[in-house]
Amino acid sequence: MKPDLERGAWIIAAYKVIADYNSDDPAFDSFEALIKAARAGELFSAIRSLGNVHADKFEKFRKLSRLKPAAARGILREAEKLGAIEITWSKDSTRVADSVRFKDGTKEGVLQTVGQLFPLLQPSSTELVVLELLSGTLLLPRSIEDLKSELTAKGYKEKTFDVAASFATDLGLLGKTVETESGSVLLFNPHAFESNATDAFKVLNALQATERQAALDALAFIRDNPGVPLPKGTDKKVVQTLIKVGIVDYSKITTMTASSGAYFTTVPYIWDVFDSTAGTPVSADLVDDAKLFLNSLRYGQFFSTHDRGKIIEPWWIVNALVRDGAIAVERPVRAIGQDYPLALSRGIINVVESPRHPGRFSMELIKTDVAKAVREVLQQDRFLPKEKEISAEELERAGHFISPSAVRADLKLDKVLRKHHDEIVFGLRTLRRKQ
Repeated sequence: MKPDLERGAWIIAAYKVIADYNSDDPAFDSFEALIKAARAGELFSAIRSLGNVHADKFEKFRKLSRLKPAAARGILREAEKLGAIEITWSKDSTRVADSVRFKDGTKEGVLQTVGQLFPLLQPSSTELVVLELLSGTLLLPRSIEDLKSELTAKGYKEKTFDVAASFATDLGLLGKTVETESGSVLLFNPHAFESNATDAFKVLNALQATERQAALDALAFIRDNPGVPLPKGTDKKVVQTLIKVGIVDYSKITTMTASSGAYFTTVPYIWDVFDSTAGTPVSADLVDDAKLFLNSLRYGQFFSTHDRGKIIEPWWIVNALVRDGAIAVERPVRAIGQDYPLALSRGIINVVESPRHPGRFSMELIKTDVAKAVREVLQQDRFLPKEKEISAEELERAGHFISPSAVRADLKLDKVLRKHHDEIVFGLRTLRRKQ
């Protein structure tokens, strides 16, 4: 992997955890460059397939990526110098740009740009060490002493190493063994070792016979039914054990009124299909576009109603989007305009209101690569359970996505902020004047 691409990947991976904390807290002062670069990555990821994004729509994407105007101007100037974007700067002080186009429409292009931007944002020694630790523990666990010796030889201070290592392990960016190897505590990278087959065997083997069978049954269901809600009677404690050691991925979509939200499980290795040529787990769907789109479709399948446009079979939807570029053009439905703010906010799809049927919408595909990846995962399905009864509270539309790496640090968004967030997202819907 190219150095800039790998650096960008680790920045996005680290920020996915940091993002669910209050990043304005003084504890994150040393991570300003990482946070800015990662937010730039979210912005570029959302617009990478949209061509020229004009002023009002770009402002909405900027706000959704949590980049303040001054920070956005500085980052966009650097991105322009790097040749990553084409931009027409705005003379209007209320907005940043009149139009922006991200030149490279690939996920790799986004990560590459993030990696190139980061050193231009004057990163601190602490965040540099965190990225060194993430990269240095990918292939195998390392003793703290070895890592400290290696990084101090590169010129980093011992105190900086200690702060960075403590920060990384406290947040869960790195794992730390309780056992020791020759008297040394080991640091390991969860991106590589939480899904290790040997670790999985050890965990399953340590369970009681009934728990072990429950775990195997849950894994079989999750493997064959990616993103499908777990069956009634599933042992939640066993599932939590599988999640904790990384055998199962757990992501979440919250609703407008229900604080519990809807959870979706997958096995991590299925996401390898998203970057089958990458040759490394580092870049596998780091921006979470594919997980988010799959879960949005599952939400429409299990948490919508027939009168609103309930999804019967997600594979049909994804296949039609890939084949035709759009769905529901002739027969628009309400659910498309209400259930998919997440996919809309990430530039995966575009939602178009029908002029003939106000309040009804069609869906246009923007990120074909994401849809193709999700279609490939859905083709692994063996069966779809039909027995789940959905409560009235669960029928509220989805509004916020929490990635698997951050779901254990779940923090609720205040209702006032949630309302403002949704207003921004739905402002991205397109009203087609002619049909």
